[in-house]
Amino acid sequence: MSMPYYEVSVDNSFAAYHSLPLPCGETEPRHEHHWHITAVFAAEQLDDVMGVVIDFLAVDKAMKAICSDLEGGDLNTLPAFADGKASAERVAAFLAGELAAALADELGTPGEPGPWLARVRVTEAPGCAATFIADRPA
Repeated sequence: MSMPYYEVSVDNSFAAYHSLPLPCGETEPRHEHHWHITAVFAAEQLDDVMGVVIDFLAVDKAMKAICSDLEGGDLNTLPAFADGKASAERVAAFLAGELAAALADELGTPGEPGPWLARVRVTEAPGCAATFIADRPA
């Protein structure tokens, strides 16, 4: 039986380039997107101090730092995309990893109560989005 829980989300964005391999064996031309990111955090209970899932300011600071590092760059040059496959799906997973690492002190420890990063949604163009859904800590 699942437990009820709270969710909060924080948005940010950055402009960056990428290109993807095509089924025909060629690579599409390098092009820019204005990537919009929504990170969703969840918790079964609110924290005792502030009564929140996670501090919005801590999340916003982490997201701004990550987005600032990516702003104006080419995602295909990052080690995570060395294979040239900087798809929206993989960018969402990459951002989830970066956020989880940046917010390690704020996130719950597996087996203990606390917030977790539930999912990251990346929109690369209006109507075109991909979501990475993270495992809920055990």
